[in-house]
Amino acid sequence: MRGRTLPIAAIAGALALALPAAAAQAPVVVIANSGRVAPPSCPTNPSAVISRTTAVQVKDGSNREPFEVRVAGELVSWSVTLAVPTSGQVHYFDRHEGGTARAQLAVLRSDGALRYKLVALGPLVRMQPYFGKSARLRLAHPIAVAKGEVVALSVPTWLPALAIDYPRTTSWRASRGASDCSNVTAETAQTTLGAAARYDCLYEKALVTYSASEAVSG
Repeated sequence: MRGRTLPIAAIAGALALALPAAAAQAPVVVIANSGRVAPPSCPTNPSAVISRTTAVQVKDGSNREPFEVRVAGELVSWSVTLAVPTSGQVHYFDRHEGGTARAQLAVLRSDGALRYKLVALGPLVRMQPYFGKSARLRLAHPIAVAKGEVVALSVPTWLPALAIDYPRTTSWRASRGASDCSNVTAETAQTTLGAAARYDCLYEKALVTYSASEAVSG
């Protein structure tokens, strides 16, 4: 199926490229959590991480659907704030969660109640060099987005980008079926363009520490 896929070029070069002139001149809005963003968990014990799934923040206090695209445009960069796991935690997660920490930006479109289709996917990035940092990753090829689509974070392995101890009014969903909410080692990250997945699993009191910048149209 043809889709809005991005060529997975050399990541270092892709992240270093400047924004295209047209995108740079367009008004830019940030799609992000509102209010206080606490430092992500780790090296607390136990350490909370995103593991082997596609994650989307669905509520941030009184703000519902903070990562829904409000106006058409192009995603030009994304950001993520990462914790600093201990060497023992890194070894454990690398061994049990499919390999080293990696993540990529994803764009979803509703395909019915709690079901989303993957319509775009950014390059897969090795994230360990960014532990302990708030990294802003520019997209060499901006991702077109339409009003109503949702910006998510796809994590095929694991990522220390989860802030905890929020009120129950803060929650995120994962691309897992209802019977798999506690199974965090099974691979459920969306990686096939055009394919749909259930987002039955709601995790409360936690915040995924990511954002995206959109150059809006018009």
